[in-house]
Amino acid sequence: MSSGKSLSLSVKDFFKQEKDLLRLHPVTGRKGFARRIVLTSPKKGSSSILILGQRRFDFYKSLPSERRPERLDSLFGGAVSCVILADGIAPPSEMRLKAEEKRLALFTSGSSTRACQKAVKDFLLQTPRNELFVPGGMLQMFGLGILIVGDSGIGKSESALELISRGHRFVSDDVTLFAHKKGDLYGSAPDYSRNFMEIRGLGIIDIKEIFGPESLCPRALLNLVIKLKRWEKGREYDRLGLEFPDSYEVLGKKASQIIIPVAPGRNIATLIEVACKVFLCRQKGYHAPQELIKKLDRALSRKPNARGTE
Repeated sequence: MSSGKSLSLSVKDFFKQEKDLLRLHPVTGRKGFARRIVLTSPKKGSSSILILGQRRFDFYKSLPSERRPERLDSLFGGAVSCVILADGIAPPSEMRLKAEEKRLALFTSGSSTRACQKAVKDFLLQTPRNELFVPGGMLQMFGLGILIVGDSGIGKSESALELISRGHRFVSDDVTLFAHKKGDLYGSAPDYSRNFMEIRGLGIIDIKEIFGPESLCPRALLNLVIKLKRWEKGREYDRLGLEFPDSYEVLGKKASQIIIPVAPGRNIATLIEVACKVFLCRQKGYHAPQELIKKLDRALSRKPNARGTE
């Protein structure tokens, strides 16, 4: 899997980063939060984030009511990732309903149109080519930098929280910023979410305050990616571990990847710990399945003794 091909962040990440600066309020709840915003230099006047200020909104309101649905289809179509109503504009009901219909995030902002435009431009230009935001949390375990990725709701943050309680160190939650340094790839938390983790049912928690400063790791070298994947009934899985980890690419560098199927009753945190130790053993040249095969080969190649001959 390559994550370095598209420089992008989700609308959810944009909201987390800019909500205080722009006084953003989500009108459509979390609808559209999974959409991607491309973090590249946009052409002048071009952006996937649509900003509607007072002037454009007044033009929309001046349209006859029968033409407004067509206008909304045009505004909310194409590659639009989310919509911001600047200048404290309250969205009319038909605008909110259209955004919900298209599963598009609609925000109101207490900031001016110009302030919104500047903040969005800065956001789009925030990541230079040697940096990349990657969805997934990161820990430092047994001296290894571990990126944990997987589907939303699969238990990444909850497993990371349990691992931190066992003494492993927290780097980032949900989104990790990767950057090259002297040829190596390091991961760290974005400034806006450093030290914080989001846990369903608990909300936002401060890892430093709960577990102490020794539980934090400001940045870690990427050594291994662990992908949590929902268990698929009827699918064949490698039970012996003969297959070596797949590769996971970030900014042109590949890291080993181990895929862990997640099913009810499996202790994900323990499996992640064991996966790290298996990886360390492989780095030292010890591969348990291969050792088992060698023992079987030796047993089968032995000459039968007299008692065993016919």
